[in-house]
Amino acid sequence: MRADEASEKAPIVDLYGRLLEEFSAQIGESRAVYGQAARSVREEIVRCVWFGGHYSRQDLRTEDGRRLEVVSPGWWNVEAGPDFIRAEMLLEGVGRLTGDVEVHTLSGGWYAHGHHRQPEYNDVILHVVMWNDRQEPTVEAASGAAIPQLALSGAVGGDMEELVELIDPEAGPADQPALQAVEGKYCGTAYRNGEIEAEWLGRLLDAAGDHRLLRRVAELAELFRTHSREQILYERIAEALGYRGNRMPFLQLAGLLPLAELRRAVPAQDAAARSLTLEAAYFTTAGLLAGPPAGDEDPESAAYREALSCAWERFEPKPPTRLSAEHWKLAGVRPVNYPPRRIAALARLCGAQLHTGLFNHFLRAVHSARAAGRGRDDVAVRHALLNAFLQLEHPYWSFRYTLGGRRLTRARALVGDERAMSILIDVLLPLLMAHAHGEGDEDLPRRLAELWRNLPRQGDNSITRRMEQTLFAGSRDAQRVVGSTRRQQGLHQLYRDCCQGSAGCERCVLYLARQAGKRLDAVR
Repeated sequence: MRADEASEKAPIVDLYGRLLEEFSAQIGESRAVYGQAARSVREEIVRCVWFGGHYSRQDLRTEDGRRLEVVSPGWWNVEAGPDFIRAEMLLEGVGRLTGDVEVHTLSGGWYAHGHHRQPEYNDVILHVVMWNDRQEPTVEAASGAAIPQLALSGAVGGDMEELVELIDPEAGPADQPALQAVEGKYCGTAYRNGEIEAEWLGRLLDAAGDHRLLRRVAELAELFRTHSREQILYERIAEALGYRGNRMPFLQLAGLLPLAELRRAVPAQDAAARSLTLEAAYFTTAGLLAGPPAGDEDPESAAYREALSCAWERFEPKPPTRLSAEHWKLAGVRPVNYPPRRIAALARLCGAQLHTGLFNHFLRAVHSARAAGRGRDDVAVRHALLNAFLQLEHPYWSFRYTLGGRRLTRARALVGDERAMSILIDVLLPLLMAHAHGEGDEDLPRRLAELWRNLPRQGDNSITRRMEQTLFAGSRDAQRVVGSTRRQQGLHQLYRDCCQGSAGCERCVLYLARQAGKRLDAVR
């Protein structure tokens, strides 16, 4: 094995984390100012954080200091009234609570929206916010009752921009001018003057990208202790397929139809029959088959609708509740990404692996992928994982945007290249690495590390563009040096640690590492 091959397969070490620890006294505690960050964290994002569980459950406490355990976040309510209904939780000193949950970005939203005067909010058992700007432990209901509050900012590590990008990668922060390149920064000036070499900066970005990935892996490893990794994978894939604006209903759909119950309800017959049964369960539970078809329907659509209806009649047990068409967002969504097509993709994916295991399918893909001839194994692994999504086809939905809509002249992919790669980076890789760390499997971590280190550069977003302009002072070197996903993720981490707040360059890990003469040779 060549030296560079051995280096690519070596375990990922958190060198960046060591730098943060070494320079902790100079860096101090990094705090994002909520007033600034709130401009990029819409209420919709906070709802996704709450419902999707994108926060640490460990030692969760309300603003008045009581321990809180979330049994169920509730069901998304699209009617008038609180955001979530039928939530369940355990609250210290009270016990089990069942009721509604209202969500705002800032705690002041409760009063700004007049909920303290609205009796329909009297059954709210928890007010969930990202930041408690009023610094009060509770809010008051119209009945006079004190409603406890949960501020999520502490439970998500304060990394608000990362959270926004993870939940809604297509949505840029609202305060675009704040994300323009910052002139006069130490890094850009030093790079332009030749004081920082491209190779050194690339190694630092590698280390920062590794740190960002390992943080996600650690969070998932903690979640594995209390939740089924198969269900976590299923929910995260469903959420990612939800794309822009439809993450919550996809998550709710996966919660109403968990994999364990689907295995019991769907017989182990041929893949097409399994997929049809799953489609019937998904589309009916999603509320997308309610009511008769509008106008005359073409024969293919009528036959498909009838097949779904018959399959649903045989499906048992039925989920306790259903969504409605109002839960799904089409405005601003490209037709190729419409929810029905993504639901069909989820049914095809799960239908093929329902009884053999979705998680095991991806594990086998990593273990068994081998390059032909002189090809690279990491490329073979990448293609094997991506093809699980890119090769999904459907005789109806590959040619339609909506049920009963015009049939397309050529098939359109149910999941495109960009979305499949996003699922690989944000879902599959962290989940598989978290699994590998607890299994004692030496081959799996090596193959995943090689995959991670060689993932190609992805599309830009507001943070990567701003950081490249800042670090490289507008030089064209940026795209060459930041030529991998790993280094793009490093840009996000540097932004989070050094450029998001108002701290000066003297508290930046890049500046401190350079001044200390860190060579970063240990970064592989």
